[in-house]
Amino acid sequence: MPQLSFTALAVISSCFGAIATILARTLLKDLKSKDILGINFFTMGITLVLISPLFYKFTPSVLAIGLIVLIALIDTAANYFFFKTFEQTEASVAAPILSLAPAFTFMFSWMFLSDKVSGMTLLYAILIIIGIVIFSTDTKNLEKFKIQTLKPALTSSVLFGLSAIPSKYLLSTMGVINAPTLYMFRAGFIGLFCLLLFKFTISHITITQYRIIFVRCLFVIVQWVLLYYALTTGNAGVTVTLANITPIFVFILGAIFLREKITAKKIITASLIVILSLAL
Repeated sequence: MPQLSFTALAVISSCFGAIATILARTLLKDLKSKDILGINFFTMGITLVLISPLFYKFTPSVLAIGLIVLIALIDTAANYFFFKTFEQTEASVAAPILSLAPAFTFMFSWMFLSDKVSGMTLLYAILIIIGIVIFSTDTKNLEKFKIQTLKPALTSSVLFGLSAIPSKYLLSTMGVINAPTLYMFRAGFIGLFCLLLFKFTISHITITQYRIIFVRCLFVIVQWVLLYYALTTGNAGVTVTLANITPIFVFILGAIFLREKITAKKIITASLIVILSLAL
């Protein structure tokens, strides 16, 4: 892994997350969340197992294995509620709530980790979170908000915010595992939990959809491995904040490749978020 700062790794992770988000929206037009959750994580797990001799590092213990299972359980629920949110409402309506995960990471890291930051760093991070919420909010679609959207979206944010805490502890405090190995176990366990809990079927998924799922899996693997590398050396709250500026890159990619509408509000807010991210 090149010697990049944890902030750079987190931002690059966000870039890959933006592409994964666009591909997820494509899939969810025709599939339900439980249809793609299991196959999505099994594909990532198998892909990483095949290349694991290149990166595998894990010193097992009861605590380490327990934390890995805990991370997988948290993220299984987080991903389910994430996809469930997009089933129930438009992305522009749900995105502001889904952008709150870093705020919960700061709260949980303060409670469970000695992971402190300076007052100025915390201020920058809070401003970025607020900026993302403003950027993601489409006032024209607020009337489409459904109360049933709030629960899955907020639950997903809380769980993704919480997941960073045991991950940080494993990678940094204990130092018994590296980023790609942790994600390999995470993906495999989530795939297994989805099979047991949701009993998904894959017979109705088309070859084209499989291809999109596989390509998306590659971007998600890179996204999360970079995020875990960033968590290894960086503050959990700051790392998750920078990794969640994904909507900015979705906006940029949409403008370039999809010719989506560019507004003054989005340009100004995106610029301020980029400036604050550089300051971090």
